[in-house]
Amino acid sequence: MQRRASASSDREGDGQALAVTLALLLLTAGVLMLDAVAGPYVAFAAVAAPTVAAYAARPAGLLRTLVFRRAVRRLIRSLPGS
Repeated sequence: MQRRASASSDREGDGQALAVTLALLLLTAGVLMLDAVAGPYVAFAAVAAPTVAAYAARPAGLLRTLVFRRAVRRLIRSLPGS
């Protein structure tokens, strides 16, 4: 029984690894093709914009980080000797 379970999980892990590998290859090929057709700045913007948007949209994203940094700066300024 344990052999079958581990073999099944190995196949699932191999399938996930294959999916990630194919996704990275497609992403790389897409960026290279876009770079050749539209130029490096457009290619960079097309890849960077969704990355920054995903970072900003996550729960502990950009806005929360900026608010935290601002609060730390205010705290440091309010300490005596600063």
